[in-house]
Amino acid sequence: MLADRARREAALNAYICEAPPIAAEPGHDPAAVRQGPLAGALLAVKDNIDVAGVATTAGTPSLAGNVPRVSSGAWMHCARAGARLAGKAALHELAYGVTGHHALGPPAGNPAAPGHLAGGSSSGTAAAVAALLAPAGLGTDTGGSVRIPAALCGIVGFRPTRGRYPADGVVRICTTRDTVGVLARDVQDVRILDRVLADLPPRPGTDLALATAPRAVLPAPLWEDLDPEVEEVCRLACERLRAVGWQLSTHAVPEFSWPEVLESAVLVPAYETRTSLSAYLVRHPGAPAADDVLRAVAGQDVRSHVAALLMGEGPGRPAYTQALRHAVSLTQVLGQLLDREQAQVLLAPATVLPAPRQDVGVRVARPSGDASLFHTLIRNTAVSAVTGSPSITVPAGRTASDLPVGLLMDGRPGADATLLALADHAFRLLTQGAGA
Repeated sequence: MLADRARREAALNAYICEAPPIAAEPGHDPAAVRQGPLAGALLAVKDNIDVAGVATTAGTPSLAGNVPRVSSGAWMHCARAGARLAGKAALHELAYGVTGHHALGPPAGNPAAPGHLAGGSSSGTAAAVAALLAPAGLGTDTGGSVRIPAALCGIVGFRPTRGRYPADGVVRICTTRDTVGVLARDVQDVRILDRVLADLPPRPGTDLALATAPRAVLPAPLWEDLDPEVEEVCRLACERLRAVGWQLSTHAVPEFSWPEVLESAVLVPAYETRTSLSAYLVRHPGAPAADDVLRAVAGQDVRSHVAALLMGEGPGRPAYTQALRHAVSLTQVLGQLLDREQAQVLLAPATVLPAPRQDVGVRVARPSGDASLFHTLIRNTAVSAVTGSPSITVPAGRTASDLPVGLLMDGRPGADATLLALADHAFRLLTQGAGA
């Protein structure tokens, strides 16, 4: 059935490579695999995550023939739990953008909003899940690359606390910020995959996180300069949560600075790109050197990012150190805000505008004026990426023009299980009667 659907949805371009026949992961007990929590589940896997015997291209020309001999730790956990590969999903070239454009084919379309961007960089995984080509999938998230496409495609996207999932066997641009994440149509599926990827036993049947009324803070900076329809959908979603007992409060955050947040979100990956990419390539016999991969980049937007790095004109060590210090400071500020309010999560729109048209340029209109598309789409998701906190987007509703809107929930570092329990509760309430 999924194969038939995939053929019908070929124009969606969700996959760079649909799953070829591959052998079972070595060392896995076939009986245990058949009884695992993911037994028989087909997963879309972003094409910067290694699956042995299948090319990992990262959507860039010089890695088109890169066939890993060993699977990533993330995929090995999933395969051991019984998962099968649906296909290697399209992504923005080198996972270095938000539009989904790559060198090996057209960008993935948005099945929930035809003619609009699926987002990025995990665009293909989001498109495959939203189009029912796979029940769930794996992506990676540096500044929002799981949660942005999930929000724009009307599904669930989860970024765990940094370090919760295995990081080996992944083409990364930033070892400090990159993490494997999960996309699915239901938070329950995310919770199952989270336990598998974190190598934890099946979760208990009760949610201790909901023993008392959930408490959440709406940080005022994350609610500024929003598309009016996005704000309306998310405000209504918050009111629905309040109506069933959630205790919500809005607070200014005087110490918060958008220029510092976005600088940290962008500068740290830029500083680490060459070394992070090299760390992957040196473990793959026959792979090109990192600088050769960067020189061969096809997309103009990615070339503009890496050109300075190749000329030795990227961020310097002092600026990098300062960006890391800001991350520590921001983590403390937001943690203190949650402590003062005795709250578990921060709530905000996942993106400040709905999915732009596919022909959008590098700039978009915001209420405050013309702005960078990249900075606009990563704005709210960048916060938890900088702090290393767990973060999830759940469908909040749709705009008057029928574009999906996501509600972002950021938790405390390490409190992934609590965040997922609260997200599950919110998801069930917000999608009730919505066909999700």
